[in-house]
Amino acid sequence: SASLAAKEQGLKYITIEQEESLGGAIFKYPRNKVAMTQPVHLPIVGLVEMYDISKEELIGFWLRIMQEQVIPVRFNERMETISKTEHGYAVKTSKSTYETSNILLAIGRQGTPRKLNVPGEDQAKVIYRLIDPEQFRGNHVLVVGGGDSAIEAAITISEQIGSIVTLSYRSEAFGRIKPKNREKLEVAITNQKLRVELQSNVKEILPESVKLELATKEIIEIPNESVIICAGGVLPTPMLKEIGVMVETHYGTKPAAVR
Repeated sequence: SASLAAKEQGLKYITIEQEESLGGAIFKYPRNKVAMTQPVHLPIVGLVEMYDISKEELIGFWLRIMQEQVIPVRFNERMETISKTEHGYAVKTSKSTYETSNILLAIGRQGTPRKLNVPGEDQAKVIYRLIDPEQFRGNHVLVVGGGDSAIEAAITISEQIGSIVTLSYRSEAFGRIKPKNREKLEVAITNQKLRVELQSNVKEILPESVKLELATKEIIEIPNESVIICAGGVLPTPMLKEIGVMVETHYGTKPAAVR
C-alpha cells in the first residue's frame, strides 16, 4: 500500500523486503490457511473487497499488483542500520547502502523470529514457522509456544498419519488463544492426538531427541525429528530508539488461568 501511494504521488522510491515474497506475517502462514481480510482501498488500484481467502490466493493477488504496477521491491534484503547524514539518511541493508531523504518503516509487529538460545538450536531440523504439515507425517515433532500459531501448528501436525506431537509452553495456561483453537486443542488432548507440557522449557536439542525441563523440574528426553519454535518475534527496538523512534510497551491484565 505504501509503495503504491509513493508511485501515485510520483515519488522516487524503492521497497526493501527481508523475505523472499510479499505478505509479511501471512507469507509465514501454513499452506492453504485461510486469511481473514476486510475491504480496503489501495492507492491506484482502488477498492479491494476480500473476506475469507487462502494464503496463496491473497499473496498471488499482491504479486500481480506488484508486477502490473512495476513496484521496485528488493526481496531477500534485510535492513540493518539507519544513520543520519548531511542530506538525510543512509540505510544500510544486507546487500547495499541507500541514501534517502525520507524513510517509511512498515515492519509490522512480528520482527525477527525469537530464538530459545539453547544448545542445538542451530540444527537444520529446527524451524520457526510451519509451511506444510504433511512433511511431518510419521515424525516425532516438538512445537514450542503458547500463541495461536503454536496451537495451530501442533494441531495440524497431530492430524497427520503417524505423527507424535508434543506442545511445550513455559507458562501455566494458554491465555491468549482464539476460542476455536482452544476447543480444537481440548479435543486433540482428549483424543490423545498430542501431548501438552505446560510450565516446561527446552533445555537442549539433540540430533535425535530433545531434553525438556517439566513443571516439576524433572528433565526428560523425548525422541525428536523436528522442532518448530513459535515464540513470537523480536522487534529491532535498540535500532529504532537510536534513530529517535519512541517505543512503548503496554501490558494488559493477566488472563484467567485456563488449561
